[in-house]
Amino acid sequence: MGKTAKEKGKTKIIIIFLILLFLSGCAIQLPPSGGEVDKTPPKIEESYPPNGTINFSDDNISFDFSEYVEKRSFKEAVFISPQIDGELQYSWSGTNVTIEFPTKLKANTTYVVTIGTDVADVHNRNKMAQSFSLTFSTGNEIDKRSIGGKVFDDNPSGVMIYAYKIKDDTLDPRKVKPDYITQTGKSGSYKLDGVSAGKFRILAVRDKFKDFLFQPKQDEIGISNEDITFTKNDTTVKNVNFKLTKIDSEPPRIMKAIMTDRTHIVVDFTEDLAQSSVKLGNFSIIDSTQNKMFSFKNIYRKYPKKNQVILINDNQLDSKSNLFLTASNLKDVQGNTTEKDFVSLIYSDREDTSKPDLITTFPPLGDSEADYVGQKFEFYFSDYFDTSTAKSGIDFTDANSNKIPFSINFFDDASFSVKADIDLLPVKDYEIIINLSKIRNKNRASADSDYVYKFTTINGLNFSGVSGEIKNLNTEDPVYIILSGIDKSKKTYKQLLRTDRKFIFNRVVSGSYKLWSFIDSDKNGEYSFGTAVPFKPSEKFSYLKPTLKLKPRWMQTDVIFDFFKK
Repeated sequence: MGKTAKEKGKTKIIIIFLILLFLSGCAIQLPPSGGEVDKTPPKIEESYPPNGTINFSDDNISFDFSEYVEKRSFKEAVFISPQIDGELQYSWSGTNVTIEFPTKLKANTTYVVTIGTDVADVHNRNKMAQSFSLTFSTGNEIDKRSIGGKVFDDNPSGVMIYAYKIKDDTLDPRKVKPDYITQTGKSGSYKLDGVSAGKFRILAVRDKFKDFLFQPKQDEIGISNEDITFTKNDTTVKNVNFKLTKIDSEPPRIMKAIMTDRTHIVVDFTEDLAQSSVKLGNFSIIDSTQNKMFSFKNIYRKYPKKNQVILINDNQLDSKSNLFLTASNLKDVQGNTTEKDFVSLIYSDREDTSKPDLITTFPPLGDSEADYVGQKFEFYFSDYFDTSTAKSGIDFTDANSNKIPFSINFFDDASFSVKADIDLLPVKDYEIIINLSKIRNKNRASADSDYVYKFTTINGLNFSGVSGEIKNLNTEDPVYIILSGIDKSKKTYKQLLRTDRKFIFNRVVSGSYKLWSFIDSDKNGEYSFGTAVPFKPSEKFSYLKPTLKLKPRWMQTDVIFDFFKK
């Protein structure tokens, strides 16, 4: 065997020392300033031992990089499977780093050392494009089983892939560290090498603190759709894919409630509330001194905050009493429910001077791509208003002042949507005129003038579309297919797959899209991410590999989507 990493390191030090003798008294050489910005990521050009080495008996390994890298970023990116007890020691010589093991390695064991993508170069903090794996064995053979797949996410780089050898369903990744570890690259792809025979559970974790434990409050997680069993003769499992989510098992709680004036009570919660919780019956004021309970007349969320509720009080409260705000049956977006919660409330007799001003609309004012079929126009105000008079203050007309019949839907007491009851015409100008004097609160306060929302409908000829068929899909469960936009509009189209496994999306706004599908095993109409504890697998999903670029006035047909293509 060639020189050990220690011997190579000593040789380099002697050479460097001799060079310094000749250059003594000269100025220190620094990288040249100016020029093009370094965008080249660092990479590992050589390792010791070479990948695939057997009967390894040394107490260290080493890596040669293509350029200087930040030492701290390297240390934080080293993952060894199976884990080694004790603290690793690092020694540097130029672009070479040597890792010394604190204890003797286990006999007849395959080790996989993964250098993750968090390694950054010194000059411009470019990170490694792909993780690097070094596999070697202290015995006379290497476990050659591997697991591969991809994390599908808007930011898939640097996600940790954890494999746990299991015997039953008692595994708790919050308490147990994985047996095998690797990390995704920029594309989200990964490969876990050197896996032994046995049954494994695979998780993808955006491990914020790199402690190799799943911390639900801070880490995103992806659950595989099944456990993997390797027999002696098995070698490779592919397409173990993940979609990340934040698993929330905690119900929402009241953080604080502040009476900003004698009318408004601002209530902040620990997390976003489901829209169904923003209703008057869930809130009340308790006067514990006089043993009285008070209800509210108005409620709304101040856009865009979904964890804040504004309650409108028109009760005569006693400033000397002990007041409490109570809330019940509160649900977050995950469905976790708080049956009862309360917080103390300090009375304020400050005068209410608020008025409902329009703060935002969707689509934005002047939109020129509004759909002429089924488009909803949303309006959000800064304060509550009397919803019983609002519709009488709204007119929907075309450019010739012809009235358009419409429906109005109130999200709460400060926002609503308007939708035409008939199909509009393409490439036509329309106006929604809001008489703001009708949008008034308890104080009869309103904005000063009318608001005119102008928009132009899209040219129907500019719509795109896609049709095709999903192959190799053997299931009796419902299957959904989704077209997800990846450009600035990020429009999403979803439909239940036909029994003949064919699909067609019409009236699609042109742009770039990802096409994906999932088997709705729990029949709830939504993709289910699964749970880590207790373990519940995710639903099976698949992505069409190429991105679809849907052009205006063109239907892309005969797309073949192989659900289980490896």
